[in-house]
Amino acid sequence: MINMIETGRNILELRLSPSSLNLMQDCPRCFWLLMVKNIRRPSGPMSSIPIKMDSIIKNYFDRYRGTKELPPILQEKIAGRLAIGMPKTLVYKEENGITVLGRPDDYLELKDGSIVVFDHKTASKAPEKVYHTYHVQLSTYSYLLKMLGYKTMNKAYLAYYYPDDCELHRGMPFNCTTIEIKTNHSIVKELLSKAYDILNWSIPNSGVKCEYCKWKENI
Repeated sequence: MINMIETGRNILELRLSPSSLNLMQDCPRCFWLLMVKNIRRPSGPMSSIPIKMDSIIKNYFDRYRGTKELPPILQEKIAGRLAIGMPKTLVYKEENGITVLGRPDDYLELKDGSIVVFDHKTASKAPEKVYHTYHVQLSTYSYLLKMLGYKTMNKAYLAYYYPDDCELHRGMPFNCTTIEIKTNHSIVKELLSKAYDILNWSIPNSGVKCEYCKWKENI
């Protein structure tokens, strides 16, 4: 049972997302402080360019929703079409009381009717690898689709958008690289079980490479 005096929160109130699961892998202590004490890591100002890019990309895709073809930027890269009527946020409550939620950028409906997650990323160049955090993110979304009863598959898609060299006064062209990701529902279950154990105990040790905890110790 959770120690109510130690944590001050009930396990039934906790909501986990891909970002919090990734935080847990980075540093159990920072994860515990966020979920139990609502103490967040310090953060600096965020660039407004990615936010604007995200809005432009989503508006572009919405113009092709409901058609039989994908947007031109994806044609011949992925088979299927943009899904219709999907929820913005996927929410599922585990048997242990923890609520898992995720908000994919978009969904694709494949030729067999399966629904898979489709997520957008902006970058400075074509990706050389896919970060582990993205695998956790997409696997969590895929897990949620399965648990909520959607016909789905153990895969998801990433689309990377990055600028090309250009004559700037003529506009800045963007390239798009798509990557198919194999999702892993077992990893998600393991992470959720680990999160439950951490949150049912006193504050854990810091992650080995956590710069935030090292900074606190140094001062």
